[in-house]
Amino acid sequence: MKKKSPIELSIIIPCYNSEKSLLELNNKLVTTLSSMNLSYEIIYINDCSKDDTISILKKITSDNSHVKVIDLMFNIGQFRTLYCGLELAKGEYILTMDDDLQHPPEEIPKLYNHIKKNNNLDAVFGAYKIKEHSYFRNIGTSLIKYINEKIYTKPKNLTMSSFRIMTKKLVKTILNHKTISPVLGAIILKSTKRIENVEVEHHQRQYGKSNYNFLKLIKTTLDNVLNFSSLPLQIISLIGIGVSFISFLFSIFYLLLYFFTGGGVLGWTSIMVLMNFYAGLILISLGLIGEYLIRILMEVNGSPKYTIREIYTKDKL
Repeated sequence: MKKKSPIELSIIIPCYNSEKSLLELNNKLVTTLSSMNLSYEIIYINDCSKDDTISILKKITSDNSHVKVIDLMFNIGQFRTLYCGLELAKGEYILTMDDDLQHPPEEIPKLYNHIKKNNNLDAVFGAYKIKEHSYFRNIGTSLIKYINEKIYTKPKNLTMSSFRIMTKKLVKTILNHKTISPVLGAIILKSTKRIENVEVEHHQRQYGKSNYNFLKLIKTTLDNVLNFSSLPLQIISLIGIGVSFISFLFSIFYLLLYFFTGGGVLGWTSIMVLMNFYAGLILISLGLIGEYLIRILMEVNGSPKYTIREIYTKDKL
């Protein structure tokens, strides 16, 4: 007989410069989870914060035996931080959420109850009634949503978010992907189609500002596109074939013009425009290939996804 896990629900929360929100977040989590009458663990992962986050997390841990704090040696970003939490989580269900109180802990029962009632599901994502993000952040989210639909065949009526709950079986499948740069949403879409949404609240950020800037938008978009898809290379190849065909037609046209009219090839402006177009296309192609080579190098050089400096629990402080 399969031994049942003593922990029913694991909560994974990546933390970065979140000293102001953590105490309030933890109090709300404990209140909500205690009312659910289940066994649980809360895993906070400090992604090498620059503020006093780790001290606040140690204080939280000293007061609660359900809390575990993972202190990382260097900053690795949200995706790899979540991967670290997934590898350490022991629950039958694993829930991920942000550290900034925009994901209300009071909404956790909605996600948990839905996946428990529907045992054919592998994951449930929180779908926000109104997203309290900045305009710039919403543009980034829409772009990634479009990429997921086109590359990973995400259903149009499915909303992806970082406020989600997954079964242990799905998490084990996710962890089988050994890539050093995991993109969790993309891996989930490649692993299962048994996903549904539950409508949840989304609150405004109460403290500080988002760490999601223009450069991170570009990096996240590139990771979503390049880490698990060769579609960009195929598109470039098709463009190259198309341009070559057009160039071939132009060559025939100018040869016929020369033989039948005796005139030379006129139009230096058009020639320069075409030369610049080809040069730009070549540079874009080389840059795209370079991005793939960078990712291949990262995968084969043996670098760890993360390095843990210390693990804190109430018994080990």
